[in-house]
Amino acid sequence: MLQDIPKNLETARNQPVLRHIESLSAHSDIVEALGAALKPLGDVQCFCPDPAEYRYVIASTRGIIFAVALGMDTMGFRLDERMKSRALASGGASFPECGPEWVSFTLFRADWPRIDLEFWARKAYVAARELEG
Repeated sequence: MLQDIPKNLETARNQPVLRHIESLSAHSDIVEALGAALKPLGDVQCFCPDPAEYRYVIASTRGIIFAVALGMDTMGFRLDERMKSRALASGGASFPECGPEWVSFTLFRADWPRIDLEFWARKAYVAARELEG
């Protein structure tokens, strides 16, 4: 059964993300990887509109979406400018569909270094906590 987006996430800041992901799905492997990366963090809320249909998963804190799991292999993070530059220099890709501060990583690539999802999740979490509502 399709669930509505939580009201506290329906903000101007989150609209680009919500528009982009509204019809997308996420493979269970990506969702599990996101869950593991978020586990050590504090005040995190995860939302999936329809887990039975493998829809996208978003993570938020204080009403700000800071991470998404999409498709077969994509993880996206909202980062501050300093961390975005580092992410782009270390294998991330610009993810303008979600907004100018977003970077995506492609997981499960053969012959490619393992992405430190816990690091990027933590940096995105901190950046979101530092934003004003």
